[in-house]
Parts: sequence; C-alpha cells; structure tokens
Amino acid sequence: MVGNIVSVNNIDVSDDFNVVSSMDDIIHGLPTLIVGYDIINKLYPDFDILDIKVGTDLYWTFKRIENRDKFNEDLDWFITKVYDDLVKGISYLFIDPILLKKESLIKIIRKIHSLKNIISYLHKDMIYLYGDKIVFGIDLRLLRFLGMDVEKLKSKITLISTDFLEDDEIFIEYKNIVETLGDKVRYIPYLYSIRNEQNDTTSLIHLPRKS
Repeated sequence: MVGNIVSVNNIDVSDDFNVVSSMDDIIHGLPTLIVGYDIINKLYPDFDILDIKVGTDLYWTFKRIENRDKFNEDLDWFITKVYDDLVKGISYLFIDPILLKKESLIKIIRKIHSLKNIISYLHKDMIYLYGDKIVFGIDLRLLRFLGMDVEKLKSKITLISTDFLEDDEIFIEYKNIVETLGDKVRYIPYLYSIRNEQNDTTSLIHLPRKS
C-alpha cells in the first residue's frame, strides 16, 4: 500500500491505495486523503476549508456529490503526489558501456551482484534492474551495436533476478501509474517490488497471467 483514502462512498482507484470508511482503519505512516466535508469537520473542526493540507501527510477534499470538480481535481492531485513522493528516493543509473570507464562498469556489476532481491523488467530494448533503492538501465540495442551477446546477458540477468518481468500484461497493469510518473517505465520493477514485497531469493520468470 502507498496511501490511505478515507471515504464513506466507493472510490475507483488503484489497489495500491487503502480505501476505508473510517480513520480507525488507515495504515499509519502513509499519506492520507479524507473525503467529505462532514468527516473532516468532525475530526478536525479547526481545519482551513481553503487548504487541502490538514497536517503532515494528511489532506482532505469534498465528496463527489458536494463538489464534483474539486473532488476529481484533488483526488488526481493526491494520487500523483503519492507516487511522485514514492519514487523521489529512487536513483536511476544508465549503464553506458561507451561513456563509462572500465573501473566504473566493474563497480556497477559488483553492486548489482551484491543486491539480495533484484526485480528486472524487459521493456522493448531496455532492461531495468531494481534493488537497494537503485534502478539500473541497460540498452540492448546499444549492446547489439557493440557486438555483445544480448541473449546471453538476458540469461545471466534472469539467473540473478528474484523476478524477471517480460510480458505485456505487466506494462498494462502499471500503465496508469507510469503515465502519472511522466511515462518513466523504469519505475515498474520498483512498483512491482512494493506490491509483492519480495523476501525470498528464488529466481523466476514472471509469466503472463491466465484469465
């Protein structure tokens, strides 16, 4: 879960959000949006009606029936903020075999091998590896141009990965979030790791789900 939404009415959002009808059921430590003037006024009677922020990581908005436009605007804002804040602490490193020195490449490879749980994602001609708050990017087209055996590399990455994601359903599953994050596909393995809370070290290939 990445955030709480408190609402007595149904709200159609990602399963990443903990949607509950009472503050008693929120997951503490996560950003929270309270929906409804009556609820926020009862809980925080001194709140500023003109300010969406009530406190640290605590926000409010009107119900849809109270102010549809404001509800839609604030809900979109909250969802975007939650995901933006979520990836702020994630570094991205593009592994460029042309520009990076040999010593730097060796350090990067050693770092990757030191990671306990690696989530890898193949998207078109890019492979993204996530672990320890870092996403590593590898351009397969560039490696082919340099004469490297791309299939052999993919096999090696699969072996060291806890999960190797490579089906279209993965992209579809995270498409809306990726769009929220400015179409940065590289965050998919990180988002996947949050949803699945990987703890084991068994390598596997994530196959498309059967309907």
